[in-house]
Amino acid sequence: MKNKDLTYEEAILKLESILKELEEENCTLNDSLDKFKKGMDIYNYCNELLSKAEGEIKILLKDDNGNIVDVEFPVEG
Repeated sequence: MKNKDLTYEEAILKLESILKELEEENCTLNDSLDKFKKGMDIYNYCNELLSKAEGEIKILLKDDNGNIVDVEFPVEG
């Protein structure tokens, strides 16, 4: 499965799994490097998703004049 097919939540779980493998397993240097590269790809993908979401939120919060409006989100609890 390619990263772009993952939801943010799935990508985070995959990244956590890779980190756990790197911490617990006795991997060869090459295996560790491959896992690190996969982890970095997923990390960058997650950052990309967050940036897109942030951009969408900013668009939604613009007023009629194009200014970003501060809106308090209700906190449940």
